[in-house]
Parts: sequence; structure tokens; C-alpha cells
Amino acid sequence: MTTFINLNEVKGEHIVLDKPGSYTAFFYNKSGLFNFELNAKNVELNIYGLYIGRRDDIFKVETIQHHNAPLTTSNLFIKGVFKDRSKFLYKGLIRIEKKGQTSHAYQKNQNLVLSKDAFIESKPYLEILANDVFCTHGSTTGKINEDELYYLQTRGVAKEQAKDLIVTGFINDIIDRLGNNTLALEIRKNILNDAV
Repeated sequence: MTTFINLNEVKGEHIVLDKPGSYTAFFYNKSGLFNFELNAKNVELNIYGLYIGRRDDIFKVETIQHHNAPLTTSNLFIKGVFKDRSKFLYKGLIRIEKKGQTSHAYQKNQNLVLSKDAFIESKPYLEILANDVFCTHGSTTGKINEDELYYLQTRGVAKEQAKDLIVTGFINDIIDRLGNNTLALEIRKNILNDAV
């Protein structure tokens, strides 16, 4: 059974996981430092973040996936859609201590820019002190794919509607990972309207 942590409803952003188990954490349009401490063997943590920037929104986000025990897993996936003059400043760190042998950690940030005035800065970092681990990280920022847009238009979809479909698909990649719970349904209902 997975324990769900809604970080928009939690005071403080220091999450300590000191019991084995499966955890899912989610945050939406929330700035701040999110420090995840994996302190017990067999902790499996999935972290999902979603950002929709409009007008003059500014989001400053820092994440730390701190592996303090062996046989731990953390997977972080943050997506953002940015319009108008919105800004997203992201710094992500995976740190695996020497005692965190055989840990797995993943960090990915993907951003979709819908305005020439939007600004994205994404900086992923690794600090690995153990010698038997699996770690990867990556970041991509781009515009709507013109080939995808063209494909939809050749199928009779108007250009603006095609853009909305692409943005919706981009966002749904995160929402679908939350499962079919009340929060996921609420997010799908409210956030998708904000994004398109």
C-alpha cells in the first residue's frame, strides 16, 4: 500500500521517511525547498510536481533527494507549462551518502514554454558518495512540437484546439501517475482549465 503525501497541505517542506514502504508525494504551484530524507532500507519514494505559470507568476523551487540508507529508491518528475511573463527557477539535488549503497535515484524536469517572455532555469545536480548506486537526471525545456501541431491540423483539428490537446497531454503525464484517487480527479478538473 502506498502512503500519499500532499505537499500543498503539509506545513514545512522537510519530509523524513524512516520506515520501509512505498510513498508518493505531490505538489502543485508551490515554491520552496522540498527536502526528502530517505532514512530506512526499502523506502520507495515517487515525487511529482506540476506548475502552471500565468501572467507574472514566479516559482522558486528546490528539491533534495537525500539517501541516508541502503536499498532506497527515489524518482522525481516535475513538469511545467509557462505562459505570459511567468518564471520558473528550479534547482534539484540528488545526494547519496556513503551508507546509501545500492540506492536508485532519478530526477527529471520537463517544461513547456508557451510565450517568448516566459523564463525557465533548471539546474539538476548529483552528489554521490557511495560506489554502488544507479542515478540519472535530466532537464528539457521547449516549445510545442510543430510536427505534432501539424499532424493534428491535418486531421481536421483547429490550431488553437490542437495546442490545447498537446498541453493537456503534457500535463496528464503527471496527473495519470497519481492514480485514480480523489486528489487526481480534483487536479484534473481544476488544473487542466488553468493550463489551456
